Amino acid sequence: APMIDLPFSDVPGIGSRMEKRLWRARICTMDVLYNTQPKQMRKLWGNVNGERMWYALHGYDIHAMPTERGMYGHARVLSPDWRDLDHARECSRLLLIKAARRMRRDHYYASGLYLWLNIRKGNWQASQTLPCVHDDQACLSGLEDLWDKARSQVNKRAKIIRVGITLHDLSDARNRQLDLFVHDDADRQKWERITHAMDTLNQKFGKRVVTLGPWNPPPGGNAGAKISYSRIPSAEDFL
Repeated sequence: APMIDLPFSDVPGIGSRMEKRLWRARICTMDVLYNTQPKQMRKLWGNVNGERMWYALHGYDIHAMPTERGMYGHARVLSPDWRDLDHARECSRLLLIKAARRMRRDHYYASGLYLWLNIRKGNWQASQTLPCVHDDQACLSGLEDLWDKARSQVNKRAKIIRVGITLHDLSDARNRQLDLFVHDDADRQKWERITHAMDTLNQKFGKRVVTLGPWNPPPGGNAGAKISYSRIPSAEDFL
C-alpha cells in the first residue's frame, strides 16, 4: 500500500514524542506499525486512541466521539501552614477525588491529568497520560506520578500558594461500547467496581463513610467546592 512508505511524521496522531516511543518499542517503519496488534497499540499510546489509530490504518471508519465537557477540575488556595509540598499533595488528592466523583456522575472517562502549583516565586505544572479511566485508584496513581516529578523539580522550601488539578481528554462512558475490540483488564474492572461501591455508600449516607486513603481537608473544609468551572455546584460537592 502507498502508506507503507510514509514516515511517521506524515501520519496525523504521531508526534515527535510518540515517534520516539515507537522507536523504543522497535517499531521503526509503517510496515511494522501496520502489523502491530490493536492491544499493543493501545498500550503504546496509553489509551484507546492507540486502537483507534490501528483501525484507521486498516481502513475502518473510526471517529473519536465528541464530548460536551472539556475537563473536570478543582483548585484551592492553601492556608499559610499548608504551603509546603506535603500538604499541597494532600490537598491535591482531595481535589482530584472530588473532580473524579463529578466526572463519574456525568458518565465520563479521562485520558489526561494536569497538576499545577502557584508558587510564591513562579509556577509549576505538568501533565500525565491516563489509560481512559474514571476510578479513584487509577486517577490517584497518575497524580502520584506527577508528584514524583514535582518533588524532583520544585525546591523543597518553596511556598505553594495555590494547587489545582484537571482531568481532561474526556470520553463519554455511554459511547465506550463502540470500542468493541477492547476489554479492560481484570484489575481495572475490580477498581471500577470498588469505586462504584464507594460512590454508592457515600451518596446513600450523605457523608464520606469510605475513601481511598486518608481524607484530611485543609483548614476551612469543603476542599474544592468553593471553586467551580462555570457551573453551579451540586450538594455532593460539599461532602
